[in-house]
Amino acid sequence: MGKFDFAVARVMHIAWKSSLRSFLDGKESMTEEQAVSAKDCDLGKWLYTDGMSSYGSMPEMQELEKVHNELHAIVKRVVQLKQSGDNPTAEKELARLDPVSQKIFLLLVSIEKKID
Repeated sequence: MGKFDFAVARVMHIAWKSSLRSFLDGKESMTEEQAVSAKDCDLGKWLYTDGMSSYGSMPEMQELEKVHNELHAIVKRVVQLKQSGDNPTAEKELARLDPVSQKIFLLLVSIEKKID
């Protein structure tokens, strides 16, 4: 695997959040598998290959793994609520995503500064 591009990871994270918004608005389809797996998204693939093996001792990486899993747990609830037709609760759950997402963004910045 090549060098991890943190800037691309941050952009992809924002784009992914936008896709989730489109899914809730009925403009895009998303399976539960696409949304909920913390290991199958691009960030998860890096985390569980090069990321943790190379930098797993860093407190920021340990926090990133925890927060990343938290994000996917919220997304899972959002997708399940949307699929069950409970859009108001799905929206409330989605609102919980922003601070978690912001944490991931900031951790990516912090980790990049430490390892570059």
